[in-house]
Amino acid sequence: MAEKTMTATKEVGASIGAIQAGARDSMAKVDESAAAVAHATALAGESEAALARIVALVDETSSQVQGIATAAEEQSATSEEISRAEEAVSRLSSEIAQGMRESAGVVSSVGQQVEALEQLVETFRNNSIGDDG
Repeated sequence: MAEKTMTATKEVGASIGAIQAGARDSMAKVDESAAAVAHATALAGESEAALARIVALVDETSSQVQGIATAAEEQSATSEEISRAEEAVSRLSSEIAQGMRESAGVVSSVGQQVEALEQLVETFRNNSIGDDG
């Protein structure tokens, strides 16, 4: 009986040792899990910060794209104004050229009339000199 008690005590001691070893392993696994959770939490925080930066960059890019679109619209409007101004200048140039052609014709006509008057004056002088003599 004493032998059985010793054997049973050894078995109970071995079982307690196995339970304690299992408990130590479980605690180590719990510690590892807690460390993994802490690491995952830190990574989640970093991910949140990275996403916040991405959202800020997207907002900034969106603002820049809107600015570019506005500038393009303004440039288009300016180009249209320049085109209208060029058309007006072209019309005015044509009108001025036409006016200059007409003026040249008038000047030529006046020149011919001046020559005719000079010939008349010369004729009168010649006639007048001939009458005096």
